[in-house]
Amino acid sequence: MRGELLTPEQVIERLRDSLGDAILSHEMKEYTMGVRKKKAYREIWIEIDRSAFRKAVEEIFKLDYPHLHFIMGEDGGGDSIKMIYGFALYHGFPWKQVSIVLKFDLPKSELVLPTITDLMPGAETNEREIREMLGIEFEGLKNKRHLFLPDDWPEGKYPWRRDEYGVEDMVKHTHKSIKEIRRGE
Repeated sequence: MRGELLTPEQVIERLRDSLGDAILSHEMKEYTMGVRKKKAYREIWIEIDRSAFRKAVEEIFKLDYPHLHFIMGEDGGGDSIKMIYGFALYHGFPWKQVSIVLKFDLPKSELVLPTITDLMPGAETNEREIREMLGIEFEGLKNKRHLFLPDDWPEGKYPWRRDEYGVEDMVKHTHKSIKEIRRGE
């Protein structure tokens, strides 16, 4: 599957050719490391229309079999959850790696995404975690058992959601220290 090693500019050009207007914005970042022998690490941050998510991932796979860095979901308290997927192309080539971060908003009224486990089986753990903690359903995800929450966790309650209230078992003390919690404050 590996062919030529593309620069970040070439990667974004190829993605633009295939995704067109579904790319809402992009930014290239470069981080320099080292003192005597300076090396650069390159990233591309791409905001996409959520409807193009699966196609964007498939296009990344056409460039190189990527390494999955992470899948994250962030509930900022509004009407959507920001999804962020991090991949690396050419991860076996030191200092030639190109990181691609895809981000898009997923409306809370439509918390459904296609799974990418058919392309990358290692994404299962991340998708299961996001599913149980934020309530995002991944179409095609075969294993939907909980990873972190107990099996008897109330259905429809998601600990990482800012709009989640009402379950006494679900303790949210992220703003308190352990000492405050133990004192009953």
